[in-house]
Amino acid sequence: MSAVNVIATCFGFKFIDRLGRRKLAIGGYAGMAVSMLVAVAGLAFTDGTTRVVIVMIGLDLFIAAFAIGVGGTGWLIQGEAFPTAVRGRAAAIAASVDWLANFALILLIPTMQQTMGLAWLMVMFAVLSVVAILFVVAFLPETKELSVEEVTRIFEQQAEKGVLRAGAGHLATAGSADRSRPD
Repeated sequence: MSAVNVIATCFGFKFIDRLGRRKLAIGGYAGMAVSMLVAVAGLAFTDGTTRVVIVMIGLDLFIAAFAIGVGGTGWLIQGEAFPTAVRGRAAAIAASVDWLANFALILLIPTMQQTMGLAWLMVMFAVLSVVAILFVVAFLPETKELSVEEVTRIFEQQAEKGVLRAGAGHLATAGSADRSRPD
């Protein structure tokens, strides 16, 4: 599984500028949803060695889809999305929230697995992947081949139109009030 992750991450970085962040994210989340359903099918309809093989294929495909489509793009997009004045601090906060969420998920998964079962836990991950697709479609502009300034302008225009107004407005205010301090 680790080898799949490393190899798929290399593919993700190879295609990120050719295909674009938005397409890779949508494709990655779609692949994650489908692969979880493959693993669920393995759990629900097979047994013995066949079950293990199908579940492992589903999990490997999940890791590959994540690594190609979401693993690298999320970190790149957060570096592009925040205004320059607050980029360092905002990226640090985003990374902290990401790691705290990962930690919480690691703590919750055993309880969730006991409560709902492994197959339903995987279905939940598939549903969350579909929700993520809807979020990307609704809120993430394509930033391929754009300068950081152009990307910032796109997000500022979204904020002016009311899309993501609370988050973008707060960051812009924080950045303009603190320009004298070095990042």
